[in-house]
Amino acid sequence: MTGNRTAAVAAAMDDIRRIEANVGVTTKGVEAIRHRIIELSQQRDLFPLEDFPSPAAEDQANSFLYRLAQDTDDRFALYAQSSSGQFETPVHNHTTWAVVVGFDGQELNKFFDRTSDGVTQTDQQMVEAGTGVAMLPDDLHSIHINGQALNFHCYGLALERLDSREYFSPSDKTWKIFNNVSGIREARTSSHIC
Repeated sequence: MTGNRTAAVAAAMDDIRRIEANVGVTTKGVEAIRHRIIELSQQRDLFPLEDFPSPAAEDQANSFLYRLAQDTDDRFALYAQSSSGQFETPVHNHTTWAVVVGFDGQELNKFFDRTSDGVTQTDQQMVEAGTGVAMLPDDLHSIHINGQALNFHCYGLALERLDSREYFSPSDKTWKIFNNVSGIREARTSSHIC
């Protein structure tokens, strides 16, 4: 099964590279990428939940990221995010295109516009199996998960390289820089790590 998953992920990432090359980082392009990740997520037998355990009560996190794919130049990264619940992020951008696709459970995505004194919510969408959201580099969203969930997150650049992502701090009404993401768990097979 791991070999089949590796081949399916590789095929999806090849398609995503082609989409970006042919359509660009545009609304149409990221929507096509979202559609391709939804197709990948429908191969449910390739992603058994036990391969992506969520944090246990003694862990210091409510969510784990598992790396499924990442190019040698850190482009085109795909992760499975496994949450034990009660996980949320502040309003933030990505500085690269981003796609979130549901697999198991629910993840509420809220969308925002910048205002002179912070942000205002413009929309929201529940991400669950068969659905997803697609964002351009400057789009703003927040994530809210209340129960166990497993979702796919795909980016134009690996999370470890997104060192200018901004988030809004409501307590002091300022924009701040996110710390780089670390602690990502490797889920690629050793023969497929570049």
